Amino acid sequence: MMKNKTTKVIVNGVVLAALAALGVTVYQLGTAPVKEDNTQDEIRMESVQQEAAPKTEEEPMVDVGTNHVEANLDNEASDGTDVDLTANAGTQTEEEANAAVDPEEVADASASVLTGPEINFSEDTSMEWPVNGNILLDYSMDQTTYFPTLDQYKLNPAIAVQAVEGAPVMAAVNGTVFSIEENAQTGTTVTMELGNGYQAVYGQLKDLSVAEGDTVKEGTIIGYISAPTKYYSLEGSNLYFAMKKDGEPIDPIAYLP
Repeated sequence: MMKNKTTKVIVNGVVLAALAALGVTVYQLGTAPVKEDNTQDEIRMESVQQEAAPKTEEEPMVDVGTNHVEANLDNEASDGTDVDLTANAGTQTEEEANAAVDPEEVADASASVLTGPEINFSEDTSMEWPVNGNILLDYSMDQTTYFPTLDQYKLNPAIAVQAVEGAPVMAAVNGTVFSIEENAQTGTTVTMELGNGYQAVYGQLKDLSVAEGDTVKEGTIIGYISAPTKYYSLEGSNLYFAMKKDGEPIDPIAYLP
């Protein structure tokens, strides 16, 4: 029994000694200062320093006021590459541009645009025949003329020129279209201002190529001969052509060749 007690005492002493040693170790670990791990901070600092360092082999920084094209040209020049600033520019020097233009052609074109056909009819003006054909009814304001379709004599302020339906009708002289009207006797009728109080009237037309306000040069087609109205059914298709001076009828034949 004593031996067993002795053995237990020894064992208990050993255990207590071990526990005491373990407690000291735990205490030392708990009180020892912890070394900071600065590895991640060092990595971050190195990264920041690298970003802040000026670039050497990368594309050089560009001025705020410099566009990309100018920057590329500057880069090529700094590399020692010859840069042709005029290549593919698509422009001409002032001397080349002036040499390519004929001043006389420009002057002629400008004068044509600015002036257009002259509208200045006078007693000495000569006109062209507006249509080819024979005169069916002559101008007559001093005595009456017989009209077959109407079967009566009356004054005639115009001439009626025989022409086939569809024949072109040309401006007898320069003029500006004053009005386009539908008239029971003369059908589609165009009145032109000739200047100085003169007017020309074209009747029995169709398929007009002019509009009110147009300025028309002598010889320009203004329309085509239409089928005659019922007032000229016996006379057949024709051009009704009249002239006025200050609103009063005058003889067109006096101005035709």
